[in-house]
Amino acid sequence: MLTLLAFLFALTLLIAVHEYGHYRMAVAFGVPVLVFSIGFGHTLYRWRPQNQKPGQNTEFRIGALPLGGFVQMLDSREGDVPSSQLALAFDRQSVKARACIVAAGPLANLLLAVVLFSALAWWGHPKILPIIGRVEAGAPADLAGLQAGDRVLKVGLQEVKDAQHLRALIRGDADPQDDVKETEEGSIQDAIWEIDRQGQRLSLAVKPVLKALPGQPEASAVKRIGAVVGVPSDTEWVKAGFWEGWVQGFGKVAQITQMTGQMIGQMLIGEASSKHLSGPLTIAEQAGQSAQRGWPSYVSFLALISVSLGLLNLLPLPMLDGGHLMYYLWESLTGKPVSVAWQRGLQKVGLALLIGVMSLAFFNDLTRLFT
Repeated sequence: MLTLLAFLFALTLLIAVHEYGHYRMAVAFGVPVLVFSIGFGHTLYRWRPQNQKPGQNTEFRIGALPLGGFVQMLDSREGDVPSSQLALAFDRQSVKARACIVAAGPLANLLLAVVLFSALAWWGHPKILPIIGRVEAGAPADLAGLQAGDRVLKVGLQEVKDAQHLRALIRGDADPQDDVKETEEGSIQDAIWEIDRQGQRLSLAVKPVLKALPGQPEASAVKRIGAVVGVPSDTEWVKAGFWEGWVQGFGKVAQITQMTGQMIGQMLIGEASSKHLSGPLTIAEQAGQSAQRGWPSYVSFLALISVSLGLLNLLPLPMLDGGHLMYYLWESLTGKPVSVAWQRGLQKVGLALLIGVMSLAFFNDLTRLFT
């Protein structure tokens, strides 16, 4: 039951935000919005707010099938429009106005993800401190003089953020954006460690050595110091400041966008498997699992899916917002709109591609569930 409720809430929220983006931008350009619907099929509930802007008399609906939504604007291509309102119709707006209205939906999803990720940063998260635990006798940590309870402050010139960061510094695979000294081979130099031992600052020369785990081949060896790094019980709650939270939110969305773009590109050229595609069954399962782990995990799930929905709708497929943006790009370059015949043909191709992708994603869902 929790899985179903979490999935339905996620769908409703993300679709509502997407359509609201279209709606607000249309209102900003003065285009009358006739219907704002969350869900398809039989209308369960409808209403008309009394405090709408002049020229707007939008009917809001809740549909029985919560797998999408739509915003129906005044458009002379879809019916007769009184001559007094013809200039307000969507199809009579400038290319810039139409592009803004269409792009506002996906951008609203991306903005929602920024807000959710920022909110998580403001709320905070537990951070495992870079404290040395048990030290193996005769290991590099022991030979350097490290003791259990020492808190590592710096490795060379690099300030240590947390236990995970310290492990990465030891292995030599720290974030390349960090200000870390590197050798020609790209690994971290052996420099001096600065530690805090019961309030006293000490400098120790720690030299990690290559070592494989027991039973593992030598080729899998990584740099180790022979000590437990980061004790789970030693944690502190870390909160981001107001501006830092926004920076983290935008950064997270940018990172996911880049990773998604790379994955799509790799799938198109055959370097990545199409099994990475997920459909509604997998999303529903993830919604339930994240909700069970607690609200921070569920909020993170909502943000991730919101980014995915925004990017999906920006793909240049005729049935999606990205396809319409491609039409407007053509119109802005040539001065002529894409012909109705071409639009109809491209929509058929786009619909076929979209059905193919959705079918593949659904097949992947079934494969994951029954294997």
